[in-house]
Amino acid sequence: MQSFAKRFRVFAVIAVSFFAHNAFAQWEQITPDNEVAVSIPGVGEKTVYPSCSLPALAGPEGLVPNPFSFYFEQGESDNLLIYFNGGGACWDSATCLASMQLEFDNDPMSRAAYNPSAVIENTPFISGGIFEDSEENPFQTWSKVFIPYCTGDLHLGSKDTNYVDELGIVTGVPGSQVTLKHRGHDNALVVMQWIKDKMRSAQLSPNKVLLSGSSAGGYGATFNFPYFQSLFGRTKVALFADASLGVISKGFVQTVLNYQGPWGIEDTLPRNFQSLIGNFNHLTLNKQVMLRLAYRYPWNRFAQYSTGTDIVQIQFSKISDQVAKGNLDPTTWGVTENDLGYILGWQLQAHASVHALSAFTWNYQFYVGAGTCHMVLNDFCEDNAFPTSSPSPFYNEHSARGISFKEWLHTFATSRRFKENSAAYYH
Repeated sequence: MQSFAKRFRVFAVIAVSFFAHNAFAQWEQITPDNEVAVSIPGVGEKTVYPSCSLPALAGPEGLVPNPFSFYFEQGESDNLLIYFNGGGACWDSATCLASMQLEFDNDPMSRAAYNPSAVIENTPFISGGIFEDSEENPFQTWSKVFIPYCTGDLHLGSKDTNYVDELGIVTGVPGSQVTLKHRGHDNALVVMQWIKDKMRSAQLSPNKVLLSGSSAGGYGATFNFPYFQSLFGRTKVALFADASLGVISKGFVQTVLNYQGPWGIEDTLPRNFQSLIGNFNHLTLNKQVMLRLAYRYPWNRFAQYSTGTDIVQIQFSKISDQVAKGNLDPTTWGVTENDLGYILGWQLQAHASVHALSAFTWNYQFYVGAGTCHMVLNDFCEDNAFPTSSPSPFYNEHSARGISFKEWLHTFATSRRFKENSAAYYH
């Protein structure tokens, strides 16, 4: 079995070659300093430390720096898309380190529980979908900000946490200690400050703003929504969360979404969510969070997408439950035909959540599509935990009542008045 370090060496060569061709010069890559002063509306001045979880990864000729960077593309219109990328999550030694032993192949759980690289699967160049320069893309002319995800903390962390590398996957020394930098929230604040400076200099003046994210990025966009809305003043930000319906285990909620957890969320969550720390309910998590936003921001609009049997979301629900029960062997975490309880449990809870939100709010809608794919905004159909590029779900999704997803999302983001248009496929 290849080690994570060896696998990264292969991808690092590809990545270096790709960037050397500079085929996507319209995207500007911004790499912030290691220490950045930011100003948070309603909070004040703060120093943050942008980083990936591991500052360096094994490359072809030794360690390769792995700094956090983000990307910007200037569009022709006055509209702005802000996107949080996904890439799993980790919260203990098993998910953060031991899971890196897994191969990248067609097994449903044959990869690390999260992605520590700022390059691999973490740029807009390979994402396609909503980022594609195509006349079929209704967001083609929008300015776009792409926020990579390499911190394992759902873009919520601001804490360095020690884990034990039992297998020596990262260090080569079994049982050694590894410090991971869960700095996803710091990274988000740096991007916010950059956007703020860009608007202050009149280089960016958005008329409409769509804050979005896929998978882990969907949670990042959702939990960081109040900060971004405060950035744009009277301009109402629309939130779209892709493949992030919050069906997770009780053990995860009690361990991670609590005080003194591995990510330090008590120092990062907006005021709207502070009272939920220690009180998040694993059975109603999505409804708790979305209701807070819908009621607090009645003139904004919110939407979510998922397939009816999103295999990756089901997988993470299982992983979080297995870890809480003491199963720390990543090779047993894959979803199989024997996991009907996890599958049905996820389906019931996820579907009940979006329907309840639709019933009890006036500014929320959902789209539940057919199948098992994970994420719709890009060209990755992760029903087998590995990206495939054809067909693109963003352009081809129309399984819910025959409604074209890309048009559904564009109407949601741009219509003058919000009119709910929830759509679901059930067989």
